[in-house]
Amino acid sequence: MEKKSVIIGTVLCLLVLFLGASLAAAQTLMIASAAGYKKPVAEATKSFEKATGIKTDAAFGNIQMVASQAKQTGEISCIVGDRKFLAALGPTVTFSVYQPIGKGILVLAYRKGVSLDRVEDLASDKVKTIFMPEDKKAIYGTAGTEVLKSYGYTSKLAGKITRVATLPQVVSYLLAGEADAGFINLTETMANKDRLGGYLVVPQERYTEILIVAGVVKGFENKPETKRFTDYLKTKEARDIFGKYGVK
Repeated sequence: MEKKSVIIGTVLCLLVLFLGASLAAAQTLMIASAAGYKKPVAEATKSFEKATGIKTDAAFGNIQMVASQAKQTGEISCIVGDRKFLAALGPTVTFSVYQPIGKGILVLAYRKGVSLDRVEDLASDKVKTIFMPEDKKAIYGTAGTEVLKSYGYTSKLAGKITRVATLPQVVSYLLAGEADAGFINLTETMANKDRLGGYLVVPQERYTEILIVAGVVKGFENKPETKRFTDYLKTKEARDIFGKYGVK
């Protein structure tokens, strides 16, 4: 009888542990984001986890990469990025709803040792190298291309331009002094402003408005932890975090 009780007790303990592990796994939230929003998303997910107790992990990269990861793993519940870019990801990944976060601001940043007074200075001898993200991988690459076209610089400056996969890569080249100027977002600019020479906010009329959202991956819209995260994004705390990085 004693041996039987021990066996039953052991089975019950294992069952409790299994259920606990299953519950924890069910409540783990996986968020992905365009690389240009790594800092605010990382801070927001950390704040969300602290406030709710829901374990939250995040992945970052160019939007095509994180979309492929979402499709392959089936674990990513939300992707943060430009709404137009997210909507164009199908059939790689589709979204059931978009939670607005704020507007993205395009910036022309320049390295230390360079001083620009206006966007038109790109055509001057002050700037010999311009870095920007690839159009298909980052919305700020598309926006930068629109800006160059609006100024009539598409062909004129072609020899100065280098395309890279992600927005943070543009920042890295600026900080290393290998790029004189680059198109990035205000978010990365605010995070690195003390290490840059300066920046110019590009006039909004020069590029299509950038709307930053959290796209809820189809199939995750009814998950309690996903709903709590999208609700969190509506709070003042979340708005303040993103606002601090130039998304308002």
